Amino acid sequence: MAVAHLDSSLRTTHCLVCRAPGPYAPVFDRDGHHLVRCPQCRLVFQDPQASDASLEETYYHAESWTAELLGPLEELTLERARQQLARMRAFGVVPGGRLLDVGASSGSWLRIAEEAGWQGVGVELGATTAEAARGRGLDVRTGTLDAIASTLEAGSFDAVTFWDVLEHLRDPRVELGIARDLLRPGGTLAAAMPNVEGWFPRASRRLLASWSGHWEYPELPVHLYDFSPRTMERLLVALGFVDVRTTTYETPWWYYQRTSIALGRVGHGRRGRLIRAAYEALHAPLYPLARLADAGNSFFVTARVPD
Repeated sequence: MAVAHLDSSLRTTHCLVCRAPGPYAPVFDRDGHHLVRCPQCRLVFQDPQASDASLEETYYHAESWTAELLGPLEELTLERARQQLARMRAFGVVPGGRLLDVGASSGSWLRIAEEAGWQGVGVELGATTAEAARGRGLDVRTGTLDAIASTLEAGSFDAVTFWDVLEHLRDPRVELGIARDLLRPGGTLAAAMPNVEGWFPRASRRLLASWSGHWEYPELPVHLYDFSPRTMERLLVALGFVDVRTTTYETPWWYYQRTSIALGRVGHGRRGRLIRAAYEALHAPLYPLARLADAGNSFFVTARVPD
C-alpha cells in the first residue's frame, strides 16, 4: 500500500476542465489521498495530487507487473484490445494509416491494431514494459508523449489512442493538446477510462464508502483524475475537437474482487467479509440496470480534429 507524500505545490489552483478555482467539494479519502469534485463541472480529482514518490511505490513501475502483462494477463489484454477495436468500428473509425498509442504497455493494442491495418507507434512510460514490447518487434518509445512529441511529425497520424491512460496523467489537457496537433485534419482520437458517474460507482460511494472506509471505484493513488462522459466531452470540445461520441461499458466485476474489495484489502475478519458481501449484493442488481441505461462504470469516447 502506498503511503501518501503530500506536496503543497501539487495542489490544484484551477479545474482541469472548466478552469474554475477552488474550493472543491470533498468526495472520498483513503490512505492520506483526497478526492474532490469541482462544483462547476463535476470533475473528480485528487487534490493535492499524489507525489512522484507515492506513484513510484505502486505496481506500475514494478518488473513483476511487466511479467504479469506478458504472462497470465496477456490474453486478457489482447481481448480488451479486440473490444476497443470493435467499439472504434462501431463508431465509424476505419482502420488504416498511422496510429499512435499513448500508454502502450506491453503492446497488446498495437498488435491488434496492426493486424487490423494500422501502422502503429507506441509511447510507454514504464521502461521495462516498453523494452518488452520492443522485444516483440513493436515500435514503442520509452517516456511520456510530452517528452517525445518533438520527434514526431505534426499532423502525421490518422488516429491517437489512450486506453486507461488519461486518468493517470499529471495534466491530461496538455497530452490531449499534443495528440490533437499530431493528428491530421479529420483524424480520430479514441480513449477509454473509468466513469465516475456510472450508476454503480455513484451508489457504492453513497451507500457503502463512508460506512466501510472502502470504495471499489478509485485506484488511489494512481488515478489522479476521475472523468465522466460529460466532463471528458467538455474538455475535448475546449481543446478544439469535434464530433465527440461516447458510450459506457462495464469494468468486469472480477476486477474489483481481485483488487479494491479483495479480502487482502478489506480484511479477512468478520468486518472485511461483511464489506465484501455488501459490495457483492449491491453489484448484482446495478450492473444489469446500468447496462440498460448506458451508465456503466467505464466509458469509451471518440472525437475528431476538424477537416
